[in-house]
Amino acid sequence: MATLISASFSFIILIVMYSFGLYTRRNFRWVLLSLIWGGIGFGLSYLLDQQSIAAGLNPAVMLILVLPIIQQILASLGVLAVVHWEKFDNLVDGSVYGFASGLGYAMGRTLEYSLNHPEDNLQGVLSTLSTVLVLATASGIVGVVMTQFYFKHRVQRGITLLSGLGASIGYIVLFNYLVIQKVGGDILPLSFGIGGVTLIGLYITGQLRSVLIRLGIEKRRADTLLEIVIPIGVQLASEKNFQKLLESMVIEAKSFCGADGGTLYLRKGNMLEFTVERNESLNIAMGGASGTQITLPPLQLYLEGEKPNHRNLACYVALTGKTVNIDDSYENKQFDFSGAREFDKKYNYASVSFLTIPLKNSIGEVQGVLQLLNALDSRKQYVSFDNNLQQLMESFSSLAAAALEGYILEQSLRKEIQELRIEIDQVKRERQVAEITDNSYFKNLKEKAQQMRESKKDQPEE
Repeated sequence: MATLISASFSFIILIVMYSFGLYTRRNFRWVLLSLIWGGIGFGLSYLLDQQSIAAGLNPAVMLILVLPIIQQILASLGVLAVVHWEKFDNLVDGSVYGFASGLGYAMGRTLEYSLNHPEDNLQGVLSTLSTVLVLATASGIVGVVMTQFYFKHRVQRGITLLSGLGASIGYIVLFNYLVIQKVGGDILPLSFGIGGVTLIGLYITGQLRSVLIRLGIEKRRADTLLEIVIPIGVQLASEKNFQKLLESMVIEAKSFCGADGGTLYLRKGNMLEFTVERNESLNIAMGGASGTQITLPPLQLYLEGEKPNHRNLACYVALTGKTVNIDDSYENKQFDFSGAREFDKKYNYASVSFLTIPLKNSIGEVQGVLQLLNALDSRKQYVSFDNNLQQLMESFSSLAAAALEGYILEQSLRKEIQELRIEIDQVKRERQVAEITDNSYFKNLKEKAQQMRESKKDQPEE
């Protein structure tokens, strides 16, 4: 009876998950594979358990502590393999495959239980239900964690993995302890399993809510791109004054981000030259169309021995072509902010947050660097630059770089046309001279002049 209930309950859970759209026919094979892998995992755990008991180890220790670790490690490896093969990045999918693996393991465990306890009673039924719920829930946690681990490109990946495995293993360990010690009779373990399913359901719901919020943010970002960023790009592209164009890039970017300051660098060979400098709170306006020249020396992209200057933030962005968003420069150890510290000391200022973006032409070459300083909130307090705002500014930088490239190309064409006109005029003058000197009248005149010079030479001097 327990085996029948276990199998039926497991399949009922799978059917309910399918009816709610948690998986489809497209990925049913992966669910089935996870279910089979869970059964294989129980088989391996059972063999190890028998070997350990034969070696004299305490069965309770094996059940409470060792087997949960083995089961969750096997479940995590199964989910990781599916993630790698299918390339999904959905936490719900990860939890579904984890659930299926846990159900497969639970079916094997309840089968073993029914063979050792052939009598049918309420205790066996409740034990079966609670076992299925707990093992499926724990493996579902592992599924979520392994999906995050595989796709989370951050230094916290190890922490995510260990905390998730620790939570799932601890959940099973506590359940097994309650069962062996008979704490709370048969009801408490069942309640424990139901509570676990509820918690992971709430967690997945929270993750889905986060996804919906991100989708809303992306929609607003797309609307902003259409309504603000692209018109600014069009305005930049129509600017005919080069210095005004450079100044507008900084002013528009600074205004759009709510930044206190902004700097535009242009690349000249192996140097980055300060082109425009703006700071609202310090009332600084240099370069561009301001009429005030920037006296700061250019930044060297390469140090002695042609070593890339990756310690300087702007140089790093120019050399790598990567956008860098720094929340607090005073806490950052990757880059050298000694120049910013000198600036802060001189003006009694605090250069905290930086958003530094490369300006690339149509073939991906970095023409310059746009650096925004100190994002401001509604209370004029310094905050970090939002990641979504960073994406918008990267779109803005593409439009600004296109405007810059277009202006440079237009000026280059104008210069070529002017040089071509000079060349044409020179050819025209040469042709006109040739037409004059090649006619018979000019030739006769030239011969007479030559004869007069020769006759003058032949006359004796008096």
